[in-house]
Amino acid sequence: MRVVDPTFGPKLRELRLARGLSLSKLSALAYVSKAQLSQWENGGRRPTRGSAMILDRALETGGELAGLITETPDDTDAAGRIARALSGSSLIGSSDVEALRDTLATSRRLDDSLPASALLPTVDGLLSTIQAVARDARGTVARDVHLVAVQAGQFAGWLHANVRNDRRAEQLLSTAARDALSLDHPDLACQTLSFRGALDWFRGNANGMARWNLAAYEVPNASALHRADAAFNAVHAIGVLGNDQEATRLLGKADDITTALDGTDAYSPVAYWLTPGWLRLSVGLAHLGLGNHRQAADSLRAGLDGWQGADWATDYQDALTKAEAGQASA
Repeated sequence: MRVVDPTFGPKLRELRLARGLSLSKLSALAYVSKAQLSQWENGGRRPTRGSAMILDRALETGGELAGLITETPDDTDAAGRIARALSGSSLIGSSDVEALRDTLATSRRLDDSLPASALLPTVDGLLSTIQAVARDARGTVARDVHLVAVQAGQFAGWLHANVRNDRRAEQLLSTAARDALSLDHPDLACQTLSFRGALDWFRGNANGMARWNLAAYEVPNASALHRADAAFNAVHAIGVLGNDQEATRLLGKADDITTALDGTDAYSPVAYWLTPGWLRLSVGLAHLGLGNHRQAADSLRAGLDGWQGADWATDYQDALTKAEAGQASA
């Protein structure tokens, strides 16, 4: 899988012009056609990392362009299975579903090291592929295919929320939550509703954040991990709204859930990041909403350990800054 940062084209043009090179001159230096260079600069085609390294050498950039491209090893077998799945619904089997699931999982983990803007073109394309397979899926694997489609829609919605394509994010997350409930997958529904609450967090809409996270918390049969995460996020929003009594009551319920998880190896099959350790971030937000700055700072600091390079972690880092400022002024 290849992910090219959308700034690659403009950066290539900037570096070329800064060195006073025309397309023709760079073409001669890099042994790349002028038409190819033009397509890369205009975003018409995506370069490989190897091509970017050649350009870096020609432009003497020290690897700046190659750093804008992430490639994971090709899974030719998975690609072949996806192609077969697209060729006709009668050929779709459990191995095809697994190929789709694995490809999606790879792109999801890239979210921890790449900005959402870089991932979106690839993920939107992957979503279209999975939805095409799901539309025609029949038989025993149909539900599994549709669940992968829901997860892809949820992830795409999350990425669109991060780049503030709010309308598209709302559409994708609302559809994913509805479909997860109809497919009777409470954890997937709970996580998707929580992502919808995150969109309102990005907007600065505490009412929306509280409403969606409370809806997530109340999804019947959702696992303890998902319910606790949603509850802590709701506490944050309710505290920001000034309803300390209700926020404290819900915080107690969420604490009871996490206490029961102590010492367990709890994890979520639909949210690889969601562990008891991850909940420290949500706990930190909850205490920040209630103005408990010391507890908020301690929890956020512990929760951020190991996630500092993730683009999405910026919002939690900002929350930590606020908590530390509040603690210092207390």
